[in-house]
Amino acid sequence: MSGPRGYARPLDGADRITARAEADALLIEADKVVRSTDPYLAGHFPGVTLYPAIFLLDGIRQAVGAELHRSPSLAAHLGPGGPGEDWLELGTLDSARVLRPMLEGDELRLLIRVTAGRPGALRAALDCRRADGVQVAKATVELVRGGTP
Repeated sequence: MSGPRGYARPLDGADRITARAEADALLIEADKVVRSTDPYLAGHFPGVTLYPAIFLLDGIRQAVGAELHRSPSLAAHLGPGGPGEDWLELGTLDSARVLRPMLEGDELRLLIRVTAGRPGALRAALDCRRADGVQVAKATVELVRGGTP
């Protein structure tokens, strides 16, 4: 191989994230507008921009990683993490269902409820809705501490 390996710019899983901690959960709201100009969407389907469900899963991972500091008890549930070990990864996909297509211009709201899962893992339940309130997807995933991003 000649020269350093290049990497694509990471997907922006959310345009805006807010969160609040409760006694036993972290509640996150992440907003994402589907844009044909986003990396990885050009040509996803000829003639129509369709937001892939896998991007929702990465949106969960990114949002929880960004807001986990708001819940020290959930962060502690993941176990100790050293320098460079704060990266979250998807552990398992317990369930996922796309109920409506997510098209260019759709304003998506990812409502994520994070709770303690099995030891060393978090459980994140997603309710994804368009700006008009229509539910477009739902999923439940397990998140675990990963390695260096």
